[in-house]
Amino acid sequence: MRARKRWPTLVAGACLTLAACTWASEAPSRYSAEVRRTGYGIPHIKANDWGSLGYGYGYAYAQDNFCVAMRGIVFASSRSAEFFGEGGGGGEGGEGGDVEADFVLRLVFGTKDEFASRHLPAAESRGRRLVAGFAAGLNRYLRETGVANLPNGESGCRDAPWVYALDELDVWMLIARLALQGSSDQEIVRQAIYSASLPSVAASSGAGVNQTNGAQDADWQRLEQDLQRLGQALRNAEQGSNAIAVGRELSRSGRGLLLANPHRPWRGTGSFYQVHLTLPGVYDVAGAALQGLPFIGIGFNRNVAWTHTVSFATRFTLHELRLRNGGRQYLYDGQLRLIEQRTIAVRVKREDGTLETRRRVFRLSHFGPMVDLATVNPLLGSLTVAIRDVNAGRYAEMVEQYLQMGQAANMAGFTASLRGIGVPVFHTLAADREGLAFYGEVAAVPHVTSTQLQQCVGSLLAVLLRLQTNNAALTLDGSTSRCEWGRDDDSPAGANVYGYAARPTLLTTDYVANGNDSYWLSNANSPLTGFPVVFGFLGPENRQQLLRTRLGHLMVAQRRSASDQLDAMPGFTLETLKGLLYRHRVYAAELVLDDVLRICQLSGGQRPGVSRACEALRNWDRRADSESVGAQVFTEFWRRIRGELASFYTNVVATPRFWAQDFDRNDPLNTPRGIDVGDTANRELVLTALANATAALDAAGVALDAPWREVQFDARGEGRIPVHGGDGNMGVYAAIQADLHNGGYRDIRSGNSYLQAVTWDDTECPVADTVLTHSQSANPQSPHHRDQTALYSRKEWLRFPFCEAQINAEQVGETLLLESPASTAP
Repeated sequence: MRARKRWPTLVAGACLTLAACTWASEAPSRYSAEVRRTGYGIPHIKANDWGSLGYGYGYAYAQDNFCVAMRGIVFASSRSAEFFGEGGGGGEGGEGGDVEADFVLRLVFGTKDEFASRHLPAAESRGRRLVAGFAAGLNRYLRETGVANLPNGESGCRDAPWVYALDELDVWMLIARLALQGSSDQEIVRQAIYSASLPSVAASSGAGVNQTNGAQDADWQRLEQDLQRLGQALRNAEQGSNAIAVGRELSRSGRGLLLANPHRPWRGTGSFYQVHLTLPGVYDVAGAALQGLPFIGIGFNRNVAWTHTVSFATRFTLHELRLRNGGRQYLYDGQLRLIEQRTIAVRVKREDGTLETRRRVFRLSHFGPMVDLATVNPLLGSLTVAIRDVNAGRYAEMVEQYLQMGQAANMAGFTASLRGIGVPVFHTLAADREGLAFYGEVAAVPHVTSTQLQQCVGSLLAVLLRLQTNNAALTLDGSTSRCEWGRDDDSPAGANVYGYAARPTLLTTDYVANGNDSYWLSNANSPLTGFPVVFGFLGPENRQQLLRTRLGHLMVAQRRSASDQLDAMPGFTLETLKGLLYRHRVYAAELVLDDVLRICQLSGGQRPGVSRACEALRNWDRRADSESVGAQVFTEFWRRIRGELASFYTNVVATPRFWAQDFDRNDPLNTPRGIDVGDTANRELVLTALANATAALDAAGVALDAPWREVQFDARGEGRIPVHGGDGNMGVYAAIQADLHNGGYRDIRSGNSYLQAVTWDDTECPVADTVLTHSQSANPQSPHHRDQTALYSRKEWLRFPFCEAQINAEQVGETLLLESPASTAP
């Protein structure tokens, strides 16, 4: 028997609301959970009820990252300006809070009591019990550790005034903010909602919203560009991912295989945490959860593995209103409806440290808050629109969805679990033990039909808004019920979303893949067609695809024919599946570098810096691997090509004159390709981009012939850890997003995060190799602050211990048996 450490019984903290905790959940008489850890600090939590499972997880998680969750909760609960003052940007980094974000989230969520009355599930629900236990576990860690002993450093919170005892509502609000990341909580959307509000002193003036300086001040020539930037902002280039699910026809073992390659931030609540949660006989899932969230988002169990990629489908619509009576009413089905005025208050810390309460009046229609698009372009200020968010209020459904996914015993059970449409913003891909592979756009998409999109057009500006954002910002006529969201027979109760049967899905024994484009080429040989544009405005049907999308399907095709030099035999094994990720092909270079070198040969010696860049590229292996020499030159070169030619809203270089072979909808994986070298403008563009790339690298002190391991690295803590992979925008499957600073690409923002390659054999245990690239703990003093980062740097994987015998064999340290009374509030 391993030593067990029994902690003293602790009384949970008192409820902090003034409503006598009317929202508090009914909990079991005690929480009791077992926590074991294996290599790299991965916790395995076991309990006999949902509350206790959350309790054990909350405590174990807090040991590694309490301050990360705490900071996220401060922002999610609209208290960032109260503790950090002004000057932030809606995120969790930096020193300042964000008043705009605080106001908008308070508007959407309400106060704690309002949130509880509107959005909490039933007290006896498993999601409610799990979250309450998780909050209690966080609180126990805080009580035992004390604020003075919390971690220090960039992500720390030692002695921070913004650390306080939590309750389950704090965690629910963090969950809710995640659900809105593709809609109301995007920065550009928040700004538009906030700008439509009025200081409370103006509430009685009858002033309208969307006031601008008039059309005479609008720059008409900038409208198109500003709208494209809006589309780009709604697409959010920092969010991405790749995934491949392989069925038995393409699997050498006949078992399914899954490669999960989500591209997420390396810091903050947007990053991942690795964990294994077990409720014996009920729930047994390992994988990764977003920081501070009590459920696993990407993972595997004994029979099924799943992952997500960010889906750029419609998550909100705008509704153009016809105001009447000085903006106090609007016309709807021939009747007048009142514009609601709602006063929202938040607290803000002044420069002298004192607090003030600020109030603003927001105006709402039955669709949702009014928005002011003058924040995008002054001319758009004449549009009177309100926003309706498909994920607003569906937070409990998301938690329930993920718990059901984890319980699936086979692919039939997994796809059945998706019918609640609780996933907020992701494509879902999965594989199972029996050799089935699945793709589905089964996230929340508002039920807006193609007919409505044709018939519910509004003013000319509304039409331009839709066209110039590539359908990212859909505006409907808000004066008639004919343009309201609808329902299907199988839509979840109370939700105006498309039901499961109407979705783009593919169940196959071949393969499915996604690299953030739409559903269209989920399998390159079996395109999905005929769906409304609301299911995917990025890379839609018969349109040019992202480079990562193209490369993913081409790599599968090459593995099918065994032409990729990974293995002499065709088909996938776990090793060849992992091998796709670490080959670090730069697909943009495969498409254009021969022509770049040709231009170099024709005229490269005529400019300072160009000849050096050309020489480096001639010697480059066209990869972003650790030993690759010259990857930095192509990285900076391609960023400048994209800066000139890439579409704001499709993220691809679609300019026809640039390509030697234009896009062909019948050959979407191989087109466009090559540079039209005969075009003088193209030659000039290439030479200018090479010269500017050289100048940027020289200014940063980066040698053009330095190996990639010396150029891109993790600089957290002491010493540098080389980081292979590169910018996903240049077609690197193992994407790493980092900016060029003095000395190299040292500040890794996002990219490869939690990597998971899963299959099965004849035993009951899944065979899973994983890596958490940024490691488990944000605490610089933790041994698990950078250990998996070093593992990733060496291109090694961790064989995950899932079954009991495996966990026991690899356990590190003592088992913790955590027991505590459960109260009516954590």
